[in-house]
Amino acid sequence: MKTKKMCCVLLISLWLLMLAGCGMIDNLQNAEYHGGPFENNLESARACLLAQLQEKYGIEFSVVGKEKLNNYGPFHGATYSCEAAPVKNPEQVATALISQTDYQEVRDDYAVYYFKEEAEAPVLALCGTKDYVIDQRISLEMPGTEKTWTAEDGLERFLFESGAYVKLVLRFTDDLDAETYAEYLYDFLNSIDRLECHLLLQAKANKIYIFHEELPLLDGFDASRYSVENLKQGIETDLSMGAPQ
Repeated sequence: MKTKKMCCVLLISLWLLMLAGCGMIDNLQNAEYHGGPFENNLESARACLLAQLQEKYGIEFSVVGKEKLNNYGPFHGATYSCEAAPVKNPEQVATALISQTDYQEVRDDYAVYYFKEEAEAPVLALCGTKDYVIDQRISLEMPGTEKTWTAEDGLERFLFESGAYVKLVLRFTDDLDAETYAEYLYDFLNSIDRLECHLLLQAKANKIYIFHEELPLLDGFDASRYSVENLKQGIETDLSMGAPQ
């Protein structure tokens, strides 16, 4: 009887400790970091990020979407991210991020707009030579960076040093067989050596992505690793899964 009573007391004590621990964790997560370039609220974070973007690029920016402020506690502090664009060119939307600790200098991808047309033009020209490409989406992308890129840096240096790549989505005619799609892709992959950029290549048919690969063209890409047969096998698998609902 005494043993049972002791066990009950022990279980209750453990339960109370667990509740206290949960409360401590919640309190820790909700606690604020003291210091950093902005206070833990949207207005302060927004003002800080926009001021840094203006200083970085010499033009005024505004927040245009996807605004988010997350608090990671007293050690890592808050992180603020958003979509921002120049006030005078609101179509030039960039992603931007700043934090109270790790990323006190704004990280963004706005620099793609200095090189976008020049980088995308050769990719668009290549697509125009392929009758089987019925449509394409092309966009120059880059990871967010603290570095300040300018147009004077030049396209070649930007593509080699920034981590930038061109994202290309090819659209093929629907309802063809897997071997035909494989032949299209084989031909395209053996034509991209003329491009001087890293490429994220996707191909789509029947509302299904039948190819998705990062192709490091600036690092010695070798198209010989592809064959119509191995491309066909991958496409058959993708087509068998059907379009996402």
